Amino acid sequence: MKKLLKYSVVLLASLSLFSCKNTLTVSSPSVVDGDFVFGSYETAKTVLLGAYNTYLQCNTNSEGLFCNWDNMGSDVERCSIGASAAIFIAGAQLYLNSTENYQITNAASSGIWDRMYSVIAKCNQVIYYIEGFDNFEQIKSSAPNDWSDLLGQAYALRATMYYDLVRYFGDALYIDTVGMETKELSSRDFIIENEIENLIGIENLMYTVGQNGHLSDQMTRNYVDGLIGRLCFMEAGYQTRRTDLGTDFYTDKDGKPLSFETWGSDDSRGAAYNRRSDWKNFYTKALPYLEKAVNQPGGVILTTTDPRSDDKGRVYGNPFQYYFNTVNDQKMAEETIYELTMKGVGGSSRIAYNYGRGCDAGSPALPPKSNAQTSSYPEVYYGIFDPQDMRRDASLTVTSSHGNGTEIINTFSLGNKTTGGIHMNKYDLNRQANPDPRQLNSGISFVQMRQADVILMLAEAYAQTGETGKATTELRKIHDRAFADDIQDAKFNDLLAANGGNLVDAIFNERQLEFVGEGLRRWDLVRSGKMPEVAVNFRKNLIQTIDDLKAKGYHEYANGNVISNWIWTKAVNAKVDYGYRLTMQTPPGKEDDPVLYPGWRGQHDDWAAVKASAISQGINVSMVPVEDYTNLAIKGLFKYIDPEGAEAKALEADGYAKTVWGIDMYTDIKVDVERKTESPDRLAEWSTKFFGGYSDADYAAKKAPIYLNPMQYTTIVTTGLTNGYGFPDK
Repeated sequence: MKKLLKYSVVLLASLSLFSCKNTLTVSSPSVVDGDFVFGSYETAKTVLLGAYNTYLQCNTNSEGLFCNWDNMGSDVERCSIGASAAIFIAGAQLYLNSTENYQITNAASSGIWDRMYSVIAKCNQVIYYIEGFDNFEQIKSSAPNDWSDLLGQAYALRATMYYDLVRYFGDALYIDTVGMETKELSSRDFIIENEIENLIGIENLMYTVGQNGHLSDQMTRNYVDGLIGRLCFMEAGYQTRRTDLGTDFYTDKDGKPLSFETWGSDDSRGAAYNRRSDWKNFYTKALPYLEKAVNQPGGVILTTTDPRSDDKGRVYGNPFQYYFNTVNDQKMAEETIYELTMKGVGGSSRIAYNYGRGCDAGSPALPPKSNAQTSSYPEVYYGIFDPQDMRRDASLTVTSSHGNGTEIINTFSLGNKTTGGIHMNKYDLNRQANPDPRQLNSGISFVQMRQADVILMLAEAYAQTGETGKATTELRKIHDRAFADDIQDAKFNDLLAANGGNLVDAIFNERQLEFVGEGLRRWDLVRSGKMPEVAVNFRKNLIQTIDDLKAKGYHEYANGNVISNWIWTKAVNAKVDYGYRLTMQTPPGKEDDPVLYPGWRGQHDDWAAVKASAISQGINVSMVPVEDYTNLAIKGLFKYIDPEGAEAKALEADGYAKTVWGIDMYTDIKVDVERKTESPDRLAEWSTKFFGGYSDADYAAKKAPIYLNPMQYTTIVTTGLTNGYGFPDK
């Protein structure tokens, strides 16, 4: 499928192949009821479009799921804003039981709860009317067609909502018909099994990406096959369930009580961390649909080549980064299965703003402010990533931008924009061909599923069902594209060795690296059963890093990377020295070049032209872009340089400035870079507050982790239900 510029989700498909035979006569144009709306495919689409738009608000606004929950509480993603991190206990949301935190979380979850059930209601309406058509059997027998596909999208979107409800809230109210009212809590297993069966029933009614003009800005058969995998993996994995609802509360879709394998429990909170005894059956159930998604992908293609080149001598050769660069530049990438389309204007696009490379400017600026709400940990950038893994620099960065087109080093202080230390780098306004100098106008879509995820799910399903050869083949598709051809075999052997030869653990490790900043890791930790172990051990690693920084001035990781208290930086004229400002893949043998390594940073090549174009369109950009010293040379980023040694003195004589780095995780620093006293708040933020609600003692006692959120308060009041998990009900 060709890479096409995105178009509005309103342009979903062509006219229907079938007319609706059961349309009632409308007496007046002002009288609009369900029969009128579903009297034509074009008007019926508007109902589902409304559901899509509400789903978009569930994810991408300031109270969205991804914004507040998905991208926090894992070992690769954290909230960089001090206030939010404190509210959500450093993003973990474990054991959230204080009155203040409950009120704040309830305020956020109430808006999400309402929106999710609004989406479900719209989907139920679409399903009800289409399945009630007189010619419904004809529609099914000649599928896929427009009506059958619209029905499939409604089922897919509804299943997505229940998938999210279970991940964030646990058990929920299950409403699967028009006009249904319930005050009874349904078992998550009952809900998810029913949704799996519904998806299995409709996936063959849907178009694939690229078929009949369908692109990845709507749900397709590709997405449904992947979603069946996600739902089956949910049922196969660990979850924290309530123990205060009776032994027969948790049932399968037929109402049969389930038995569980329990890792640990918390009697004081009425919760157990367990998985179903029949968990392996769900990997078997998922297999044919994941195989179809990978082997019959229609227009979806895993990005394995990088076709880019230019006349300035820059090196590309990174297909992983090429995929994200395509999304970043407002194009539909062939690897994308489903994305939420953002408007290019109007201030609604939060992807670069919240999850992209930071900028401390305002708006309009060059680039405009990027809030960089989500950041990562030095443990990830330095310790988990292999230095030769091409995903590292494409996913994470140590520099941000100023609004005059200059590159600046991040700090590890609490806050956002240019703080947080290690920023996400999959989205960077410097890399857009035609960037908008106004914040929240990037137009970058929010990717919900891409082919790499489905391939790794297939690898996991194969591994869990004993097909190790097939699992290895699928795993290597993703692993190998991250490394140069001549080292792929050795690096894959290293991956297996690092995981004790356990193929399932290796797959989860690969997912950890592949999806940094995409919000998948937190749920992977939950369902894998690793959340308690990671909560304790990762925190210990962070504490050890800071202890070494205090004692020695540096910490060395097993892969040879070193983080130090200090680095040395210098502004350089990259346009003159290299012929460009925006850097790409570090050329082989240039790992000692302080401007080109690490790669995928720098600045837009011509902010002056962007400013001139914006002004011609009536956008007032008052900031003047810097034309000379725009880029940052960095020394000592991966090796220790003695601040009092000869190398440091030589660097300072060459114009480099001694710059705070690791020391900023535990101290406050004066402007003149003299060390002040330790900062307990900052030290806690970068070490002990990680999964702050789950202690070493909790792990030793095998207490169930409470990662869920309280239900909406008004639901508690109107239904008489209780929250469980130790959450208050008022």
